[in-house]
Amino acid sequence: MTNVAVRFPSIGLVVGTLCLLLCAGCSVRRVVFNDVVTSEQVNFIRIGQTTILELVDHIGAPDEVTESEFGVVALYNWSDTKSAALDFGALARLVLPYAPTMTLNKTGITPEQFQVVFDPQWTVRAYGFSRRTTDEPVVWFWPF
Repeated sequence: MTNVAVRFPSIGLVVGTLCLLLCAGCSVRRVVFNDVVTSEQVNFIRIGQTTILELVDHIGAPDEVTESEFGVVALYNWSDTKSAALDFGALARLVLPYAPTMTLNKTGITPEQFQVVFDPQWTVRAYGFSRRTTDEPVVWFWPF
């Protein structure tokens, strides 16, 4: 038996060129929205003692302050979004005047929120993270 690559030396060039052209249609993106609020950052909070001013001094101003049936709620939001795409139509753009987009893509979104509930004197009544799982994002990220 003979080695195909030795017998046809141009096959390596063709395969390498196809791999490069296929990579031309690849894209990977990451978007981080706001800074992450960690459990270590909120260790100082004491229910019935910590005020809104102390909270703002330690972790910054909340993204949103709303009213609820339990009192005023301060919301801190953040997310880490990742996406990857492979456009098979990128190959056709080299030879055709019009090439359709044939994209295989997936996006992973992990929105999280830290909520703090205040009493009428603006002291902390309750607090917690609304989503705190590190196992899986809301939407699975492919291919990584």
